[in-house]
Amino acid sequence: MDTDRIDEADCLDALDRRIVAALQISPRAGVAEVGRILGEHERAVARRVQRLLDTGVMRCTAEYDPLLCGLGRTLHLRLRTTASCPESSTAGLAARPEVLNVAAVGGGAGHLWCELLVESRSSLYSLTADGVPGLPGIDVLSAHITLRPFRDESEWHVPVLTEEEVKRLRASLAQPLPGPTQPYALTPGDARVADALKRNARVSLTELAAELGFSTATAGRRVAALLERRAVRLRTVVDPALLGRPVHARVQLKVHPAGIESVGTTLSAGPDVRFCAAVTGRYNLLADVCVADETKLYGFVVDTLGSLPHILDSDTEIVRRLPLTNDTPP
Repeated sequence: MDTDRIDEADCLDALDRRIVAALQISPRAGVAEVGRILGEHERAVARRVQRLLDTGVMRCTAEYDPLLCGLGRTLHLRLRTTASCPESSTAGLAARPEVLNVAAVGGGAGHLWCELLVESRSSLYSLTADGVPGLPGIDVLSAHITLRPFRDESEWHVPVLTEEEVKRLRASLAQPLPGPTQPYALTPGDARVADALKRNARVSLTELAAELGFSTATAGRRVAALLERRAVRLRTVVDPALLGRPVHARVQLKVHPAGIESVGTTLSAGPDVRFCAAVTGRYNLLADVCVADETKLYGFVVDTLGSLPHILDSDTEIVRRLPLTNDTPP
């Protein structure tokens, strides 16, 4: 592969994947630290990181934990577009600021999955009954309120590192405060810090302090507080296809109530599962799976799902993520 250019039709090479995996685990890790842990020269790592960022292949950002910060709850909608121009309905959906992502389902014409953030409980229940306001060309086939997140996409990394490398990268992360998580009331200063991290999670404390008018020490304390309280989570975003995992599937599972916790915990620990959550509805567990090819997906369904007790029914759909027009989702 040309070291000065990345063709999106190709996969990243082995070293690029290892660097991406390191930054998926620790998005703010310095290039010297990444080089030391991976056994690579600092300048080589710095050059590749900058190229991945400059080409837009990799983006380091941040997102709120909406429940902890009192911003609302997430809702997963399975939709069908009925308009004469489905693309316009999809674009209108993706442009809405509360929409976190949109995925097209390969198995049905005009079928979509959408995740959105709903601020109030009344709006949450209204959406499950009345559909998406302002978009008459879209029917809601099913609505699933998130009850218990097991794994968020920010917690997934491409599995190309050794256990020791993962351990060393995790050791440098801000450690959550002990005890159960507590609701966190965001201050205006917190919001300014979080917005800066959304734009660039790798911003240095010196740059952050200069941008926001803080001292470097204050900027460091504010970043640490948001991370330790889990109010904000950092995320390194890369198309999994460039990491050698182009097949993306949404798996719906009907699980016996006695097994939801164990099945969700087991799936969320697996290398192929990017997202997993317990939700309302007939299918009470949703998972997003990312693998190299359809044979691997078959193996996941047969070997991984087939070996788990308590699963009563399942449905698997190939999906593709659609781009959002809003750059900074809630």
